[in-house]
Amino acid sequence: MAEKILIVDDNPSVLKLLNISLNKAGYEVIEAENGEEAFDIANKELPDLIISDIMMPQMDGLELCWMIRENSQVPLVPFIFLTSFDDPETEVKGFRAGADKYLNKPIERKELLERVDELLNRKKKLNDIEKQESEKKAFAGDLKDLSIVELVQMLNLNKKSGVLHISAETNGKIYLKDGQLHAAECNNLSGEEAVYKLVEQITGKFNFEINEVTKERNINGSTMNVIMEACRIMDESRLKDK
Repeated sequence: MAEKILIVDDNPSVLKLLNISLNKAGYEVIEAENGEEAFDIANKELPDLIISDIMMPQMDGLELCWMIRENSQVPLVPFIFLTSFDDPETEVKGFRAGADKYLNKPIERKELLERVDELLNRKKKLNDIEKQESEKKAFAGDLKDLSIVELVQMLNLNKKSGVLHISAETNGKIYLKDGQLHAAECNNLSGEEAVYKLVEQITGKFNFEINEVTKERNINGSTMNVIMEACRIMDESRLKDK
């Protein structure tokens, strides 16, 4: 069965372009012209991925993303924002609302399909992890398949409490309470510095234990701010590794 993608934009030309590109790649495509319509469709059709413009009437993309994350039947669905301008403040708002990726207009077909493929593959791996978790109250895996940032984002969205053990060139632990980053440690580092050091590890193993966290808090920044800085550091590490 083809994976289902919901595309949302008030510009018919953009919808047509996305529809043609995604259909040719073998995806089932559903369209919506605004956020309200998209939210209703998402709850009925349960898409595997959502691609949405930011600026729309009735309900904009930021509110749609927030509603999907907090009040929908598909809170963990991968979400891509389309934007026609370079605005760091809007990008931050988008990530705070729960977006996974940004694509700039005009949309390049190759980049579109690469991002869609990347997020759908990640979704499959996360689904496998959730199955492990429901069966064993813990899960483990390889950092080549899922990065530390992606794991923390998933645990944040699922409001999980426990300890993420990292076994890599640098070993360490990240503690979460109700999905929020609570503490971290590695070598002689702690708090945010430990998180930023650990996210540089792109090969190794991870293991998450669901448990009550009694560790004293040493991460003072907001979870979203730490995640965003961790994303930047992780991207730099991957570029160096190439």
